Amino acid sequence: MKKKTIQFKDCLKTFTVDQDKAITPEETLENFYTKVKSLNLEILSEVKRIDNGRLDIPVYFSVCGDDARAMTGTKKQMGKGASPIQAEASACMELAERFSFFSYKNDPNNFVTGDYQQMRDEGYPVLELDYLLQSVHDDTTESEVFGRLLENIPMQWAWGTNITTGKNVLIPFSWFFAINEFNGPSAGNTREEAALQGICEIVERHVCSLINNQKIVTPKIDPQTVTDPVATELLEKFAANNIELYLNDFSLDTGICSVGALAVDRSTFPETSEIVYTAGTTPDPQKALIRAVTEIAQLAGDFNSGSNYVASGLPKPATMEEVEYLTSATTSVAVDRMANLADNNIRIEIERCVEAIRANRMDVLMIDVTHEQLGIPALYTIIPGAHFRERSMIKDVGLFAAKLLVELVDDPDLLEAKLHQMEQLLPSAYYLEFYRGRNFVNMGLYENGLDHFRKALELNPQAEDLPYIYSYMGSSLKDLGRFEEAIEVLTKGLSEDEQRPDLHNSLGVCFFKLENFHKAIVHFQRAVELNPASGIDYANLGVNYHRIGNNEAATEYLTVALTLDPSLDFATNLLAKIVKK
Repeated sequence: MKKKTIQFKDCLKTFTVDQDKAITPEETLENFYTKVKSLNLEILSEVKRIDNGRLDIPVYFSVCGDDARAMTGTKKQMGKGASPIQAEASACMELAERFSFFSYKNDPNNFVTGDYQQMRDEGYPVLELDYLLQSVHDDTTESEVFGRLLENIPMQWAWGTNITTGKNVLIPFSWFFAINEFNGPSAGNTREEAALQGICEIVERHVCSLINNQKIVTPKIDPQTVTDPVATELLEKFAANNIELYLNDFSLDTGICSVGALAVDRSTFPETSEIVYTAGTTPDPQKALIRAVTEIAQLAGDFNSGSNYVASGLPKPATMEEVEYLTSATTSVAVDRMANLADNNIRIEIERCVEAIRANRMDVLMIDVTHEQLGIPALYTIIPGAHFRERSMIKDVGLFAAKLLVELVDDPDLLEAKLHQMEQLLPSAYYLEFYRGRNFVNMGLYENGLDHFRKALELNPQAEDLPYIYSYMGSSLKDLGRFEEAIEVLTKGLSEDEQRPDLHNSLGVCFFKLENFHKAIVHFQRAVELNPASGIDYANLGVNYHRIGNNEAATEYLTVALTLDPSLDFATNLLAKIVKK
């Protein structure tokens, strides 16, 4: 495990057309392709443009090679930009970012393993517990209780730098990955580029989470005040295609500029397009606007292709009524009145952003995850206290400690013993009953699991966790062959959160088992709408359409399923059978 101190040098911008970079996108691509070719690894398969040209805003895919796909678990990365060359460079750097991060995460040589107290006893400068409490916004749990909750949880620790204080520190990588996942990785032409991007992306997720969860009304941005020629041209392209575009100032009190953007094409929605809702954060307001608008183009599929995007920092609205808090804002702001920390030196922009975050009583932590052979600067940025939409809003550190425990401890007996010990500290914590139930289910003891799920429901769980409990209860009943009971429980889960693909999948299986193929199709169809990357649900659609005699639809869905997941043998066999007939 190497200690790498992260420091920043002067980094002047030489390319400022639609993004601010240290070198041109042509130079970025030349550097990337040269490095990729020199590796004894299949990182890149191909790079291709995938937009159909309606908006004339380019979108590119970088398709992973076999080694990158195995490492990252994804097949492609998307890139955006106002010009084709910038979009291509963006797609390639997204691949470098993800490959570097997961290469780092999957290499045990980058970590030392131990529980919190063990690491402290061995003299390591471990990150203080206060940062972990801050990371999940828990201001009620005592540090002593939290320390006991972390006992015997074998976390991985990595060297990093507290950029705010300039000190090296041992960071509990396992903890932050469990709560943030891969929110935070970034890559750049220089370390400074990577650092600024990482900070801005976390701030972007932070404000999006707050605004979406609290339905905060934010000022509209007056488009007449936009002066950047690239930004102006992008706005004109949306207007020329009659696509409504709503722009709002999402900066809140961060001191760093964020632009929220939402677009809808009334002529194609909902048949062949979706409402697209996203944001962009950079030190320069007009660059933030460009980032948000090109992100819309990246996700939208030109608003006529029938594609489905996967929501991340902001949800995917099903109706415009869901986002009235955004579109009905009555106040407006000029672009030149928004927070602006821009400078021609990226190092200075980093320092200004770190200072703005410090003013909000948060520190910036970074881990160097640069891949030694690839050699493209990459960082993992952590800001304890920043919000993420995908993370639970429950401010209970015990919940996250339990979640981490079940991820790190494989032995079911050890897991049960530790969960039982945690219950002595937190006797009314419903989530501990839930995790004990899940542990029994994983052991194949479904009835025991159901007992704990019922106890969890009796302990008044938070509303956002009800769908998880119902999902596991329903799945357990399904595996026991009690399909009618499972349907009843799973339906309760949908009443809490209709946008859960796992609930729809389990319901689809239950209806299939009861030979109600039409209802099964309804739920599998909804599952793929919510998760377009789910090969198994496309395959399930194919099976059910086959059962009702619609082999044309069955062939279509089975083909899509095998494109997404070639390992689905039952889909391969059924498709071959249909084709043979």
